[in-house]
Amino acid sequence: MKVWRYRLNEQYRYHHPLLKNIHFKNSCFRISQGQIIINSGYRWDGCSPKWHVFGLFTIGTPDGTLYDGKPWTYHASLVHDVLCQYRYEHGLSKYQVTKIFSDQLAQVQWPLRPLYVWAVNYFGHQDFKSPS
Repeated sequence: MKVWRYRLNEQYRYHHPLLKNIHFKNSCFRISQGQIIINSGYRWDGCSPKWHVFGLFTIGTPDGTLYDGKPWTYHASLVHDVLCQYRYEHGLSKYQVTKIFSDQLAQVQWPLRPLYVWAVNYFGHQDFKSPS
């Protein structure tokens, strides 16, 4: 059974230049006019991999201590997760999704950003559909 670490309580909006010419919509999120809008209720596991031990604690990739009331990687992992989950449908390349992830981590000045971006690049999903 998949354990979700986070649940989005309210709609989340994020603007990025790489989303400018993407138009996509499904039941979880939409992209238009350079903005991704993720619907409330979306669940994800933060930065992965993670293993949950007997429901008592978690071992794996840290999401960071609190930054403005949420883990440092909260929004970057949210956007990255939804874009990877629907990677065959929205038309963004792996490079674009990784760049958005990197830029979000840079915005919150996550000190491990280079390591996380490297890990996503080499150990994350490799099977993105090429944009036409």
